[in-house]
Amino acid sequence: MQELFVNMGEMAALKSSGVLTTVGLGSCIGLTIYDPVAQVGGMAHIFLARNPNSEKAPELPGKYADTGVKALIDLVESLGARQRRLEAKLAGGANIFNNLSANGLSIGQQNIIAVREQLEKYQIPIVGEQVAGNKGRKMRLSIETGIVIVTSVGQQPVEI
Repeated sequence: MQELFVNMGEMAALKSSGVLTTVGLGSCIGLTIYDPVAQVGGMAHIFLARNPNSEKAPELPGKYADTGVKALIDLVESLGARQRRLEAKLAGGANIFNNLSANGLSIGQQNIIAVREQLEKYQIPIVGEQVAGNKGRKMRLSIETGIVIVTSVGQQPVEI
C-alpha cells in the first residue's frame, strides 16, 4: 500500500488506495478533504493563516489557509473528485507558542479560523476535527475508507 508523507506547506492526493500522513502538527493545521463516491482524498499541512504577499502566488500554496484550501480542492478534482461531495476533517491548531499571538489569538487559533472560513467559502462541510489544545499531533487519512486517525502526543489514536 502506498503511503505518502505530507510535509509542512505541502499537499498530496490519492485515488482508490493508499494513506496520506502528516506529522508535527503543532499550531499547523492538517486538512483532509475526501470524496467518498470517487474515493479520492487529499491532505494539506497548512502552516499559516494568510499569504503575507497576496499579490504573488506562493511557491507552496499549501503553506497558507487562504491559498491552500482552494489548491487542495483543485488537486482532488484533478483525480475525479467533485466539490459538492467533498467532506473536510481538521487536526492541529494547538497553542504551542504561548508568546506568539496577534489580536489576542494564538497562531493555532488563527489557523483554525482561517481554514474554517475557507471551507465555508467553498461550501465544504467539516465532518470531523480535533483542534486546539497544547499538544502536537499526527494525522493519517485512509483513501479506501476516508477514515482519519489523529494521534496526539502521549495519547491513544482517535478517529475523527
